[in-house]
Amino acid sequence: MRSLRPFRQLALGALLLLATPGVAPARELQPLMHGWEQHFSVTWDTRQRHGRLEVEGYVHNRSPYRVGNLRVLVDSLDSAGRIVDQRVSWVMGDLGGDSRIYFDVPVTPADHYRVRVFSYDRVDEASMKFP
Repeated sequence: MRSLRPFRQLALGALLLLATPGVAPARELQPLMHGWEQHFSVTWDTRQRHGRLEVEGYVHNRSPYRVGNLRVLVDSLDSAGRIVDQRVSWVMGDLGGDSRIYFDVPVTPADHYRVRVFSYDRVDEASMKFP
């Protein structure tokens, strides 16, 4: 009588392989705020700081509204324009209407970069007042 042990091991291996979740490619991040370009513009440049590469610049708020919880999305791109890395970073402080705020984000070396506003909250001035 043949041993069933090799068959059981093979069946167990196949079962484990089927039960292991597949590795799906990461999805490309997109700004959460559709149409952000109507209210904001971004100017930026790269620099070396303390031995690391950063993208630094300003978010300009062209709207009359104050915003908070502002985040920027920095895409690191290869020479063909494909995304090789993405970073989302908080911009510290509130941004008043018709003003700008500074940001800096550590990045991986790449051929070039793209910076966009990822998300923000509009701050209601009336809710900031105490009764």
